[in-house]
Amino acid sequence: MEFSHRVANKICVVSITGNIALDGVNEAKDYLKPLLEEPDLKGLLINFDQVNFIDSSGIGLIVSLFKTLQQREAKFGLSDLSKKNEEIFNITRLNKILDIYPSEAEGITSMSS
Repeated sequence: MEFSHRVANKICVVSITGNIALDGVNEAKDYLKPLLEEPDLKGLLINFDQVNFIDSSGIGLIVSLFKTLQQREAKFGLSDLSKKNEEIFNITRLNKILDIYPSEAEGITSMSS
């Protein structure tokens, strides 16, 4: 799993390449922790464009991020989900509580307002 991030309108956009699975969840937490501690952060948007697969450990990571940001009164969203990944969020009904955007640009615009 590879990570990169940038900040746009105080929204941290994290791009992940690879699978969000058990073997990479701790690595993801280590990468994301300092980003979540940024005081000026209004929200976190994860771009799923290069995510091939997410397992139950990855879902747990997403829920944990959501709860952490909710406690900070910051926004959290996902963008660019493949049909397969979108289906996973539909089956788990997380699509009902998470903000899911068709594109990174739409996510940044919506979360910035």
